[in-house]
Amino acid sequence: MIVKKNLRLIFIVLLSILAKGLCSVNQCPNIKNPLGSIRKRRHLTFPDGSTVSMTTSVVKTFMTHVPSGWFMSVEADVVYHLPDAKVILAHNRKKLHHRQKREFWETLQGALDSRNMNGKACVVRSICEAKTHLAPPGKSLVHDILRAVFTAPLHDEEFHKEVGIAYTELSDPDICSQANDCTFSFLDFVLELNKFKT
Repeated sequence: MIVKKNLRLIFIVLLSILAKGLCSVNQCPNIKNPLGSIRKRRHLTFPDGSTVSMTTSVVKTFMTHVPSGWFMSVEADVVYHLPDAKVILAHNRKKLHHRQKREFWETLQGALDSRNMNGKACVVRSICEAKTHLAPPGKSLVHDILRAVFTAPLHDEEFHKEVGIAYTELSDPDICSQANDCTFSFLDFVLELNKFKT
């Protein structure tokens, strides 16, 4: 009984090796192209109304004797609406990417404006710092995400149509060398969070 099971297993293994060796992509008559070249591009979609939020919280202890254990907390939330099936089908992917980037910049600008900071100047500063402060692509996931968010493809015509209205100063090639009204570096803040050890 055990010999029959072993013979069946050996027969199945030999048959699969033989089938794999005889029927490769180039030799099988029913497969004309490699499967990798005919696979269609896929997009990730979410249910209607899905969002993701990023919360930044800074907590500082009050240095008092009585009562002890009091903290001051400052929080900032950025809500990002995720694309559903209608949005993916209705818009060109590149145009949608530029629109989402502009919406994120405007949301960040609004969050900083609500904290009595010049939000537009801070977004422009982050775009300028993304050119010089980030590691090369592929070295760090955080750096790659920040590069994707704060890169302004100024040579792209669709980018100027979508974002140029709100951020006209980005068309100036010397904007990064000029003085900026922002005292807060968003990129430095995010990159410093990565240095803390727990």
